[in-house]
Amino acid sequence: MKKLLGLDFGQKRIGVAISEGSLITSYGVVNNDSLEEAIHEIGKICHGENVSKIVVGLPKSKSNIQADKVRKFAIELAKKLDLEIDFVDETLTSKEAERQLGNQKLDPREKRYKEEIDKLSAKYILEQYLNEG
Repeated sequence: MKKLLGLDFGQKRIGVAISEGSLITSYGVVNNDSLEEAIHEIGKICHGENVSKIVVGLPKSKSNIQADKVRKFAIELAKKLDLEIDFVDETLTSKEAERQLGNQKLDPREKRYKEEIDKLSAKYILEQYLNEG
């Protein structure tokens, strides 16, 4: 069964989720302090989990600057990891994650809250991709 890796690219963190068939799990967060380090960490996850394709959330409603950063990151990822990359519209994935986390007693200013948002957003990106496919 093919495994997909979903990524929610952010300036500071990249949310990661994995799907095997229709089962999608939030995997974790990769720090985005350095593009090379982030790609290396994602490569380790892909290798360890035997991922066959990466799905990256692409902002369509935001400025083109963020979309360009996401595309540039995806191009580097594809080159370094030799994996197919697909994009899916990530509009509202963070809002949906915030809504879902609203019931939990996490402080929105805390790092853990922001990491949960990133992981959930990556999960929603994969869900959207699988629903469209």
